[in-house]
Amino acid sequence: MIKLQFAYNREQMFFLVKAKEVYYTDKMWKAWIRCLPPPKDFLLKIQKSRNKLPASLAVLFEYTDEELQQYAEAGTEDQIADIIVKDARGKGCRLISRASDEGDRAVS
Repeated sequence: MIKLQFAYNREQMFFLVKAKEVYYTDKMWKAWIRCLPPPKDFLLKIQKSRNKLPASLAVLFEYTDEELQQYAEAGTEDQIADIIVKDARGKGCRLISRASDEGDRAVS
């Protein structure tokens, strides 16, 4: 299990990679929500949040077929975490920390 912490527009975002599934949470959600493999109702939950969740959050979780293929080809949790870090940085997020059950490692 790998836990990633990002900053996006001064907000904290957390990702959890566990057994080829990726979960997401932040201060608005209060619970872990699976975002990969993509659930059918994830973007709908953002839309129906009555603007409690910013629309820019939905953009972060729109996946292209190429991105989904890359995720499917990843064999380990570390490879999936590396993909998340690369994609998040490309969308303007800053990695704050990366921790795994084997040990913690801070990233600056």
